Amino acid sequence: MRHLLINNAVSKKHVTLSTRKAVLFSVAVFVVGVLFSLARDDWSWFARSGSIIVIIGIFLTSSQIIENSRRLKLRRNHRHQNFHRDYAEEIKRETLERSRSLDEDIWENGLRGLYLLVIGTLIWGFGDLGGYLF
Repeated sequence: MRHLLINNAVSKKHVTLSTRKAVLFSVAVFVVGVLFSLARDDWSWFARSGSIIVIIGIFLTSSQIIENSRRLKLRRNHRHQNFHRDYAEEIKRETLERSRSLDEDIWENGLRGLYLLVIGTLIWGFGDLGGYLF
């Protein structure tokens, strides 16, 4: 049981860090795309930056799917192993709260990935039109 609690804390930290890094990297790609486009007066660079943001969004969204699959497998294995055990109510509640917190972080990760996919796709498809604005 203690092993599960430690794993949840490590996973939550990993999910939060990877989300932050993905968003920061996406912003950096966006800025570099705009700067290249302004410097070269060619807005296809901005459009290309959208494709990289889409790739980051795919990885971010996929990490959620992979993490959920891994956790589902762990839950199924532990449910069968612990079927006949009865733990104290407080331990159950703490574990449930930590699990819900990690679930919320994972779903936020997927939601941010979805936003990156949409924004990146729009930039990728219409970024070259930015030249008409500047």
